[in-house]
Amino acid sequence: MSILKVFISSTCYDLDNVRDGLRDFIYNIGYEPIMSDYGDVLYDPRIHTHTSCIEEVKNCDMLVLLIGGRFGGKAISEAVSTVDFEKVKEKIKAGTVIDDERLSITHLEVLKAIEYGLPVYTFIKEDVLSDHKLYEKNKDKSIITEITFPSIEKQETAKYIFEFINIVRLRDHGNNIFPFKKETDIEGMLKKQWSSYFQKLIKEQFGKKEKSDNNKLEKKVDELQTLIWRFINEAPREKDSQVSQKKKYGRILWVDDYPINNESVISFFEEQNIHFDIALTTEQGLKLYRKELYDLIITDMGRGDESNAGITLIKELNFLHCQVPVIVYCSMAAIRRYSDEAIRLGAYRVVNGTANITSLITDICGLSN
Repeated sequence: MSILKVFISSTCYDLDNVRDGLRDFIYNIGYEPIMSDYGDVLYDPRIHTHTSCIEEVKNCDMLVLLIGGRFGGKAISEAVSTVDFEKVKEKIKAGTVIDDERLSITHLEVLKAIEYGLPVYTFIKEDVLSDHKLYEKNKDKSIITEITFPSIEKQETAKYIFEFINIVRLRDHGNNIFPFKKETDIEGMLKKQWSSYFQKLIKEQFGKKEKSDNNKLEKKVDELQTLIWRFINEAPREKDSQVSQKKKYGRILWVDDYPINNESVISFFEEQNIHFDIALTTEQGLKLYRKELYDLIITDMGRGDESNAGITLIKELNFLHCQVPVIVYCSMAAIRRYSDEAIRLGAYRVVNGTANITSLITDICGLSN
């Protein structure tokens, strides 16, 4: 029986402690970590070591990417030539810049994984991710050359690190990114992600063996169980009357495929004993909704290739007879295009801007008293 191989890609010297801890974690769950600094890579004497690292990626089952404040060594041209950039560009957002004159070994390892369609789990140090947001806001302005990014070891490499983050996050799929402070943050997230992913694969495989009628019946039973459970656990309530009562809510479901944008709002309310469950997709959000009792649901509008994913979520919630207030938090462009439809379908509010969402949550949760 073959063992699942996990390639760990990052700069080595600044993240060595994190890499060591992650290696132990992967071993302990029965998988095989592949790390260049531990000799897990086959170094073919006929080619450069850079090329050997890149070639090893395609022999693995998935890749875990760690991004810190250090830019790795520039890869040699032989290693660069092993990546099919045309295939890679088909799988990332049009217009995303890949500067093949300034690619590190870590860059190429990830691009090779994208080329071969391997799952990539990206973890970025919190301070680097915070500086990346500052970079994105100012990268097209003349002031960008005067900005110092504290998280970056060498300021002249900041652009290449931040654009590398853009390559990963602007993929057409598999574009997950997670912030981390310590190695245990990565372990916890990988446990959740891998467990859920493998469970999904098992269910999909099982579903292929079932007849269409059985699948429909199973869905109806699941929906009926959800409705019965909610009927037992939830008191009948109207959305507007809930808000007017200003009852303190303890649990909020937030559906957004780029949750890093909401960190400041979430942190603010968590300090006031408001718990948040985060879902990256409509499917994840519905799964959480079926399991937990929520007092408020927040959704963005566009997720992945679906520009009206928020509308889809509201429709699914309506089908489940959801009585929980739903706030749509999205861009002004999305508001202009979808606000009327969202309100017609039952959304409580459609808003934009940190100040507005903070004020609205404060009011709904009864924290203004």
